[in-house]
Parts: sequence; C-alpha cells; structure tokens
Amino acid sequence: MKIKEFIQEHKAAFTSDKMSPNSDANFEALLKSKLHQPKKQKLLYLKYISIAACFAVVIASIFWFQNTVKSSQNKKELLANLNADSAGKRLEGVYKFNDEYEKEDKKIINRLCSLLHKDDNANVKIATIDALLKFPSNEKIRKNLIAALENEETPLVQIKLIKALSILRENRAQKPLEKLINNEETFPIVKNNATLAMVEINK
Repeated sequence: MKIKEFIQEHKAAFTSDKMSPNSDANFEALLKSKLHQPKKQKLLYLKYISIAACFAVVIASIFWFQNTVKSSQNKKELLANLNADSAGKRLEGVYKFNDEYEKEDKKIINRLCSLLHKDDNANVKIATIDALLKFPSNEKIRKNLIAALENEETPLVQIKLIKALSILRENRAQKPLEKLINNEETFPIVKNNATLAMVEINK
C-alpha cells in the first residue's frame, strides 16, 4: 500500500488523535530546563566579568596615582635644577628636559625662556635653545627666540639663535637679522650666518 493511500484511509484517526497531558508537562519541563540554564550561566559570567573589571579599574587607578606622584617629583627636581645657582646644575636641568619631556609644560617653558634671556652662561643658553626647539609650533617659544636674538651679544649664542630661527623659517626674524648684518660691531662669522639665514627664510 502506498503512503498516500494509507493517509487517506486513516485521515480521521490522524485528526482525532490528541497528545497525552503527560507529554505536554514533559515538554514544558524540558523547555524550562533548556531555557533557564543558559541564563544562570550568563549571570555567572557577568558576575565574574564585573569583578574582573573592578580589579582592573583599581589597579589602573593605583598605577595612575603612582605615575602622577613620580611626575610631580620629577618636575620639582627639574625646576630646582633650572633655578640653581650653579651653571652646571642649570645645564643638567636643561639636558634632562631635552631628554625626558615630550609634552609642553608651561612652568618649565617659562623658566627656559627666562634662562634664554637672563642666564650669564653661554653654554646654558645654547642648551636652552636646543631644548626649546623641541616644540617648534609653540608661539611663545618663537617670540622669545626672536627677542633673544635682538638683545644677545655673545657671538656663539647669536649663531645658535640664527640657526634655530633659520630651521623654524621664522619670517619675523628678518628685522633682527638685518640689524645684525648692518651692525659694524657684529663679528663676520655672525654676519655670514645671518645672511645665510635670510636666504633660507626667504626661500
């Protein structure tokens, strides 16, 4: 007998048969066990993840605090060196800034600009110019380099300033450069450097 014929003959039996109440209860119990089990596991995972996240935040906070304290101590030490009476200590501070500081710090930059104008040691001034060149886009630094060139009288420092302004291609430096070139008291080597800088800036 074919399946089609069997179904047609027993059609009434198929439609009149009902599932037993026990099978409904068994199915419902099975469904609940399958559906609720992953929820418990998910809650357990979430609990562990939240605990781990809390630990990570605490550890990160401790590291941040330690780094902040260390950075603050380093800054105080550096400023102490830059303000020292000894030229050697000031020079040490300038070199430390040049080696270690990657971000601009207002207090330190202000102190370096002050050294550029007021320090009586040419080596400290030359090192300071190198340190300030780490931040070529800083407008305050550019203005201070130009102002220093206008007032500087030591030839070695003048040459260093001229080269710095030439590297920066600072157009506002043209007047102080012309003043140096036209001044009869300016050393020939300084005049030559000023002339070369003028050509470089005007390119």
